[in-house]
Amino acid sequence: MSAISQDLIPIDIPLAQIYLDPNNPRFVTSSWQNVPDSDVPLESVQEGARARLVQGYGIDKLKMSMEVNGYLPIDRVIVRALSKGGYVVLEGNRRICAAKLIGTVDSEGKDVPKEIQSTFASIPCLKYVGQEADASWIFQGLRHISGIVEWSAYNKAKLLVEQMESESLTLAQVGRRFGLSPFGAGQWVRGFYAFKQAKQESDYIAEVDERSYLFFQELFSRSSIKVSEWLEWDETENKFNNALNFNEFVGWIYPKPEGDDSGTALGDFEKRRLLRRDDIRALAELIKSDDASFQQFRTGQALPDVLAMAAAKEIQKKAEQNANRVEIVFEAMDSCIKAIEEMPLKIVKNAELNQRFNEKKAALLAVIADL
Repeated sequence: MSAISQDLIPIDIPLAQIYLDPNNPRFVTSSWQNVPDSDVPLESVQEGARARLVQGYGIDKLKMSMEVNGYLPIDRVIVRALSKGGYVVLEGNRRICAAKLIGTVDSEGKDVPKEIQSTFASIPCLKYVGQEADASWIFQGLRHISGIVEWSAYNKAKLLVEQMESESLTLAQVGRRFGLSPFGAGQWVRGFYAFKQAKQESDYIAEVDERSYLFFQELFSRSSIKVSEWLEWDETENKFNNALNFNEFVGWIYPKPEGDDSGTALGDFEKRRLLRRDDIRALAELIKSDDASFQQFRTGQALPDVLAMAAAKEIQKKAEQNANRVEIVFEAMDSCIKAIEEMPLKIVKNAELNQRFNEKKAALLAVIADL
């Protein structure tokens, strides 16, 4: 068996001659009906492939990035020639789909610069000339199963911050460059600055490492905003102003050994009190609605135990509310009886008031009848 690289030939192909693969391995299910080569160029077939990619595979974000950066030939798209002309994609369907969706106006209604548009005219590709029937499965498997190793979250955030600082970009601008919403970019960037603050200004500068970055990023999710407020985030300075609370928060991620009087022992990430990012969301809910439970956590109780006790209190509270509702019904009935017994004569004599009284009486009788 020859090396698969010998069956790949570099070629530049006009974008219009490249077709999305309707049999993309991403789409295939156990009941999949294969689309024959002769039907691949049909607009209905191409539209179906586009719709699947757009709906489920983040094409909008990729398109937004391309509108800023143009088509970047970092990796060549792999294609196979069709017998009636044109080429079908074996690997790179998302990139080709995004490229085909880009017109003269971008996602924000602004003109796409001519120099950006020109990058989509011809696409650097590798033409597969081998005989493997499942070539698309092979190439996509090489890329997505054992291929590219993704950057760490910390390194991604670092890149965004460096781009912003070196080119004076806004969150919206740096977000579009990398296919992120302004809010999403803000979460990455603010998380980086918070991590940097922990690394430089907390009692844990010797311990803080990249493993904890995602905990700092989580502080800026919509579900964790109450914790961020407790730490007093300063948007102007890109740091938390409540140094005591912030130091306490970092200590939850890098707790020091109990009984250490020397102050020289290092905090241990593996023994952190916040095991998952979602734990910060749970803390935010406690700050919002159950401060007593939040204070219990601060004094050293394990978060699962605190959450269990908070849930039990909530159940008890609802039970009490339901019990109170029973008394509320009887009290309301007593009030209704008394009000009717002491009804002013004016209601009987005034036609308008009398009509209102009869309407209310009819509604009350109807409710009683339904019971």
